[in-house]
Amino acid sequence: MKNWFDFYDSLKNTYGAEPEHKIIEYIDLIEKGKVLDLGVGTGRNSFFLSALGYEVEGVDISKENITSYLNKAKNLGLDLKGTVMDIKNFEIKENEYSLIIVSWVLNFFRKSDIDIIIEKIKKGLKKDGIVYFSAFSILDDFYIKNLDRFCGEENTLYFEEYKTYRYYYSSKDEILNYFNSLETISIKTGMELDIDENIGKHYHHTIEYIGKK
Repeated sequence: MKNWFDFYDSLKNTYGAEPEHKIIEYIDLIEKGKVLDLGVGTGRNSFFLSALGYEVEGVDISKENITSYLNKAKNLGLDLKGTVMDIKNFEIKENEYSLIIVSWVLNFFRKSDIDIIIEKIKKGLKKDGIVYFSAFSILDDFYIKNLDRFCGEENTLYFEEYKTYRYYYSSKDEILNYFNSLETISIKTGMELDIDENIGKHYHHTIEYIGKK
Protein backbone atom coordinates (compact mmCIF):
# COMPACT_ATOMS: atom_id res chain seq x y z
CA MET A 1 0.00 0.00 0.00
CA LYS A 2 1.29 3.46 -0.82
CA ASN A 3 0.03 4.89 2.45
CA TRP A 4 -2.60 4.38 5.12
CA PHE A 5 -5.21 6.22 3.06
CA ASP A 6 -4.93 3.49 0.43
CA PHE A 7 -5.27 0.84 3.12
CA TYR A 8 -8.25 2.61 4.69
CA ASP A 9 -10.06 2.60 1.34
CA SER A 10 -9.09 -1.03 0.76
CA LEU A 11 -10.45 -2.05 4.15
CA LYS A 12 -13.79 -0.36 3.49
CA ASN A 13 -14.09 -1.79 -0.01
CA THR A 14 -13.01 -5.33 0.88
CA TYR A 15 -14.74 -5.90 4.21
CA GLY A 16 -17.20 -3.02 4.55
CA ALA A 17 -15.41 -2.05 7.75
CA GLU A 18 -13.52 0.95 8.98
CA PRO A 19 -11.82 1.85 12.25
CA GLU A 20 -13.37 4.02 14.92
CA HIS A 21 -13.18 7.63 13.78
CA LYS A 22 -11.84 8.77 17.16
CA ILE A 23 -8.86 6.45 16.74
CA ILE A 24 -8.15 8.01 13.35
CA GLU A 25 -8.62 11.51 14.76
CA TYR A 26 -6.10 11.00 17.58
CA ILE A 27 -3.68 8.64 15.83
CA ASP A 28 -0.80 11.11 16.22
CA LEU A 29 -1.04 10.76 20.02
CA ILE A 30 -0.50 7.00 19.90
CA GLU A 31 3.19 6.13 20.10
CA LYS A 32 4.43 3.30 17.92
CA GLY A 33 4.47 0.09 19.93
CA LYS A 34 2.10 -2.61 21.13
CA VAL A 35 -1.68 -2.41 20.77
CA LEU A 36 -4.18 -4.62 22.58
CA ASP A 37 -7.67 -4.89 21.06
CA LEU A 38 -10.02 -6.46 23.63
CA GLY A 39 -13.10 -8.01 22.07
CA VAL A 40 -11.54 -7.63 18.64
CA GLY A 41 -14.59 -8.85 16.70
CA THR A 42 -14.11 -8.25 12.97
CA GLY A 43 -10.71 -6.64 13.49
CA ARG A 44 -11.48 -3.31 11.87
CA ASN A 45 -9.40 -1.29 14.36
CA SER A 46 -6.58 -3.83 14.50
CA PHE A 47 -6.10 -4.00 10.73
CA PHE A 48 -5.87 -0.23 10.45
CA LEU A 49 -3.29 0.03 13.25
CA SER A 50 -1.23 -2.93 12.03
CA ALA A 51 -0.99 -1.31 8.59
CA LEU A 52 0.48 1.77 10.29
CA GLY A 53 3.24 -0.31 11.89
CA TYR A 54 1.81 -1.05 15.34
CA GLU A 55 2.33 -4.48 16.90
CA VAL A 56 -1.25 -5.64 17.40
CA GLU A 57 -2.87 -8.45 19.38
CA GLY A 58 -6.60 -9.09 19.31
CA VAL A 59 -8.49 -11.02 21.99
CA ASP A 60 -11.98 -12.45 21.59
CA ILE A 61 -14.03 -15.16 23.29
CA SER A 62 -15.19 -16.43 19.88
CA LYS A 63 -12.92 -18.90 18.11
CA GLU A 64 -14.77 -18.13 14.87
CA ASN A 65 -14.04 -14.42 15.25
CA ILE A 66 -10.32 -14.99 15.84
CA THR A 67 -10.06 -17.46 12.94
CA SER A 68 -11.76 -14.97 10.62
CA TYR A 69 -9.63 -12.13 12.02
CA LEU A 70 -6.36 -13.98 11.35
CA ASN A 71 -7.47 -15.08 7.87
CA LYS A 72 -8.42 -11.52 6.93
CA ALA A 73 -5.09 -10.26 8.28
CA LYS A 74 -3.25 -12.80 6.13
CA ASN A 75 -5.21 -11.72 3.04
CA LEU A 76 -4.32 -8.10 3.79
CA GLY A 77 -0.64 -8.95 4.26
CA LEU A 78 -0.67 -8.05 7.95
CA ASP A 79 1.21 -9.79 10.74
CA LEU A 80 -0.73 -9.71 13.99
CA LYS A 81 -1.67 -11.99 16.88
CA GLY A 82 -5.03 -13.40 17.89
CA THR A 83 -5.99 -15.03 21.18
CA VAL A 84 -9.21 -16.92 21.93
CA MET A 85 -10.14 -16.02 25.51
CA ASP A 86 -12.76 -14.30 27.62
CA ILE A 87 -11.27 -10.85 28.13
CA LYS A 88 -12.01 -10.91 31.85
CA ASN A 89 -9.59 -13.85 32.12
CA PHE A 90 -6.91 -12.38 29.85
CA GLU A 91 -3.80 -11.33 31.75
CA ILE A 92 -2.73 -7.86 30.64
CA LYS A 93 0.97 -7.23 31.17
CA GLU A 94 1.65 -4.07 33.15
CA ASN A 95 3.23 -1.01 31.47
CA GLU A 96 3.16 -2.80 28.11
CA TYR A 97 0.86 -1.09 25.62
CA SER A 98 0.81 2.15 23.65
CA LEU A 99 -2.91 1.67 23.06
CA ILE A 100 -5.61 -0.53 24.56
CA ILE A 101 -8.94 -0.68 22.77
CA VAL A 102 -12.14 -1.82 24.47
CA SER A 103 -14.79 -1.02 21.88
CA TRP A 104 -18.45 -1.99 22.28
CA VAL A 105 -17.63 -5.09 24.32
CA LEU A 106 -18.03 -4.26 28.02
CA ASN A 107 -21.79 -4.04 27.53
CA PHE A 108 -21.76 -7.83 27.71
CA PHE A 109 -20.31 -7.99 31.23
CA ARG A 110 -21.67 -7.23 34.64
CA LYS A 111 -20.45 -4.25 36.65
CA SER A 112 -18.22 -6.28 39.01
CA ASP A 113 -16.34 -7.79 36.04
CA ILE A 114 -15.95 -4.40 34.38
CA ASP A 115 -14.38 -2.95 37.55
CA ILE A 116 -11.63 -5.59 37.31
CA ILE A 117 -11.13 -5.31 33.54
CA ILE A 118 -10.70 -1.53 33.63
CA GLU A 119 -8.16 -1.73 36.47
CA LYS A 120 -6.12 -4.18 34.37
CA ILE A 121 -6.39 -1.89 31.35
CA LYS A 122 -5.02 1.09 33.28
CA LYS A 123 -2.11 -0.94 34.61
CA GLY A 124 -1.42 -2.32 31.14
CA LEU A 125 -0.81 1.09 29.58
CA LYS A 126 2.77 2.27 29.45
CA LYS A 127 3.63 5.90 30.20
CA ASP A 128 1.76 8.14 27.74
CA GLY A 129 -0.28 5.12 26.63
CA ILE A 130 -3.79 5.69 25.29
CA VAL A 131 -7.06 3.91 26.06
CA TYR A 132 -10.03 3.96 23.69
CA PHE A 133 -13.33 3.00 25.34
CA SER A 134 -16.83 2.91 23.88
CA ALA A 135 -20.12 1.60 25.26
CA PHE A 136 -23.87 2.17 25.44
CA SER A 137 -25.07 4.68 28.02
CA ILE A 138 -27.84 4.65 30.61
CA LEU A 139 -29.72 7.13 28.40
CA ASP A 140 -30.23 4.40 25.80
CA ASP A 141 -33.90 3.63 25.10
CA PHE A 142 -33.34 -0.12 25.34
CA TYR A 143 -31.91 0.24 28.83
CA ILE A 144 -34.74 2.50 29.99
CA LYS A 145 -37.41 0.17 28.59
CA ASN A 146 -35.90 -2.93 30.23
CA LEU A 147 -35.24 -1.76 33.79
CA ASP A 148 -37.42 -4.65 34.96
CA ARG A 149 -34.49 -6.86 33.92
CA PHE A 150 -32.22 -5.24 36.53
CA CYS A 151 -29.99 -7.96 38.02
CA GLY A 152 -28.95 -6.29 41.28
CA GLU A 153 -25.59 -4.98 40.02
CA GLU A 154 -25.42 -1.32 39.10
CA ASN A 155 -26.67 -0.53 35.57
CA THR A 156 -26.67 -4.21 34.60
CA LEU A 157 -29.60 -6.04 33.02
CA TYR A 158 -29.99 -9.82 33.01
CA PHE A 159 -31.81 -11.64 30.22
CA GLU A 160 -32.94 -15.12 31.20
CA GLU A 161 -33.41 -16.14 27.57
CA TYR A 162 -29.71 -15.52 26.90
CA LYS A 163 -28.49 -16.91 30.25
CA THR A 164 -26.16 -13.97 30.53
CA TYR A 165 -25.63 -10.46 31.87
CA ARG A 166 -26.59 -9.30 28.45
CA TYR A 167 -26.30 -5.56 28.80
CA TYR A 168 -24.37 -3.17 31.01
CA TYR A 169 -24.84 0.55 30.50
CA SER A 170 -22.54 3.31 31.68
CA SER A 171 -22.63 7.05 32.26
CA LYS A 172 -20.25 9.91 31.51
CA ASP A 173 -19.54 10.48 35.21
CA GLU A 174 -18.84 6.80 35.78
CA ILE A 175 -16.35 6.61 32.90
CA LEU A 176 -14.54 9.72 34.10
CA ASN A 177 -14.36 8.17 37.56
CA TYR A 178 -13.06 4.86 36.21
CA PHE A 179 -10.25 6.66 34.40
CA ASN A 180 -9.66 9.49 36.90
CA SER A 181 -5.94 8.70 37.05
CA LEU A 182 -5.61 9.41 33.31
CA GLU A 183 -5.64 12.64 31.35
CA THR A 184 -8.94 12.92 29.51
CA ILE A 185 -8.28 13.62 25.83
CA SER A 186 -11.85 13.31 24.64
CA ILE A 187 -15.23 12.19 25.95
CA LYS A 188 -18.27 12.21 23.72
CA THR A 189 -21.89 11.24 24.27
CA GLY A 190 -24.57 11.10 21.63
CA MET A 191 -26.78 9.02 19.38
CA GLU A 192 -25.28 6.48 16.98
CA LEU A 193 -27.01 4.66 14.13
CA ASP A 194 -26.94 0.86 14.35
CA ILE A 195 -28.05 -1.41 11.51
CA ASP A 196 -29.05 -4.92 12.55
CA GLU A 197 -30.10 -7.58 10.05
CA ASN A 198 -32.90 -8.70 12.37
CA ILE A 199 -34.35 -5.42 13.61
CA GLY A 200 -33.15 -3.00 10.93
CA LYS A 201 -32.02 0.59 11.54
CA HIS A 202 -32.15 1.90 15.09
CA TYR A 203 -30.21 4.23 17.37
CA HIS A 204 -28.20 3.80 20.56
CA HIS A 205 -27.14 6.42 23.07
CA THR A 206 -23.39 5.97 23.40
CA ILE A 207 -20.24 7.10 25.20
CA GLU A 208 -16.76 7.30 23.69
CA TYR A 209 -13.69 8.06 25.81
CA ILE A 210 -10.01 8.55 25.04
CA GLY A 211 -7.54 8.95 27.89
CA LYS A 212 -3.77 9.18 28.29
CA LYS A 213 -1.72 7.70 31.12
